[in-house]
Amino acid sequence: MLPKRMHISQEATDKLRTLKGRTGLTPNIICRIALIRSLRDGVRGGKRKTNQNGSEFIGTTLFGEHANVFEALIVQVHGPQEGKAMSHIIASHIDDGLVGLMKAKTVLDLVDYAA
Repeated sequence: MLPKRMHISQEATDKLRTLKGRTGLTPNIICRIALIRSLRDGVRGGKRKTNQNGSEFIGTTLFGEHANVFEALIVQVHGPQEGKAMSHIIASHIDDGLVGLMKAKTVLDLVDYAA
């Protein structure tokens, strides 16, 4: 089950701030792109150690109307998870996904790097 609230790392928070300035997209949308980008790499994307002392997201804001899709993808890659384990996996995937998106200067670049 997806968490109702969760934190991402401070490093991810800083990257989101930079990408928001470059692209104009909100952090929750950029997080969704980063999450999907990392989930594509499978389990290894969810193994990064994150400190989770950065921005807090409410689950409905982070996942939007597609929460069921995100949950299904995470369960497909990692199996059923609960509570802190699920939060850690999501934060880890967001961290990993953001690494590959940092070269983006525009929304079009973001789409290219997400593919």
